[in-house]
Amino acid sequence: MAVSVDNRGDVSQLVAGLEAARSHTLALVAPIADAGLERQVDPIVSPLAWDLAHIAAYEDLWLVHRHTGAPLLRADLAAKYDAFETPRAVRGEIELLDAAGARAYMAAVRERALRAIQTHGVDPILHEMVLQHEQQHTETMLQTLRLGRLPGYAHPGRRPAPAAPGGYTGLEFVRVEGGDVQLGAPDDRFSHDNERPRHKVGVAPFQIGLTPVTNATWLAFSEGGGYEHREWWSDEAWAWKQQYDITRPLHWERRPDGAWLEHSVHGPRELDPDRPVAHVSCFEAAAVARAHGARLPTEAEWETAATWDQPTSRAGANLGQLTFDTTPVGAFPSGASDCGALDLLGNVWEWTSSEFDGYAGFEPYPYREYSKVFFRTGHRVLRGGSWATHARVATPTFRNWDLPQRRQIFSGVRLAMNEE
Repeated sequence: MAVSVDNRGDVSQLVAGLEAARSHTLALVAPIADAGLERQVDPIVSPLAWDLAHIAAYEDLWLVHRHTGAPLLRADLAAKYDAFETPRAVRGEIELLDAAGARAYMAAVRERALRAIQTHGVDPILHEMVLQHEQQHTETMLQTLRLGRLPGYAHPGRRPAPAAPGGYTGLEFVRVEGGDVQLGAPDDRFSHDNERPRHKVGVAPFQIGLTPVTNATWLAFSEGGGYEHREWWSDEAWAWKQQYDITRPLHWERRPDGAWLEHSVHGPRELDPDRPVAHVSCFEAAAVARAHGARLPTEAEWETAATWDQPTSRAGANLGQLTFDTTPVGAFPSGASDCGALDLLGNVWEWTSSEFDGYAGFEPYPYREYSKVFFRTGHRVLRGGSWATHARVATPTFRNWDLPQRRQIFSGVRLAMNEE
């Protein structure tokens, strides 16, 4: 499937994309002292310096070694910066490049990759894959920053959030016709292997949330005893909740005066009732759905709802780390899908009820470990992207996945119901 092209317009666009992604990555970590980059804040995430070096190792592997046949720049680092050879839990315990070394490694690999483009052109699939890989890692790095709660972190590119339109709770629904629908990525654009092949499925008419569930709705659930109503939780979810004493979303905190705070990348702020709830697990999302006589959508339903006659309308979304935070639900009305649903792309990832698996006819590409090793292992599919997801990544067919107990991801919930 890999194809080399000689079109210089494609080359220049890809190079510009690679360079823009790198500038964004470096700007993200620029406010952080090297000691902060080298510290592992939680076993579930990597030290930020590991992420930087991993980005470089991945680029060297695919855009130099695999693309041209040249040897790796640092073969001795290949295993340390391979996500499967070196699990996250041990990345803070082994000897790694320091922050300065990671940045130097990134610069050296990028110079090699640009030279390789000059001599071998670009492979539109491999180069796009590497570009999006770096963009995806800036989102995981922001998860680390959120968990680390670094005092005084301030990104210079942060923009103010738009005003709340008000009136949304996440409990309003729109109807989706369903029918025989095409799911998966079309052949005329880049996509990851788990998005293929494009196929037809039958989807019964259903209702889906007009917006994601808001903080106000979640607060009512929480303060109304939602975490104690056993009937709303599956056996597995209840055991998890009890074991870890889960009583609120991950980054919520109650002040002594009873008011609620939410910890953002840039520090704590008052809980905004109009923003979507974030950093909740699939277990919690399913419980909230049951509490409101609803359920989580299947990923087929979600993708059916995420259709636009005019694809350019998808530009209306909180994507690309514009505000470095969630925005009030419904603040981007121009991005409404054909069924009228708001915020289907951006703001928060949305849990679905579907287990991550390959579509019929799936073929791994360009390597088995990207998707296949996660199939049928209990991971749940998330859709839509978050405020931290780049627009280049967050297409209507992109499939994210995580274990149902995970909360470090920028995850929220949109409800669904059967057609009455």
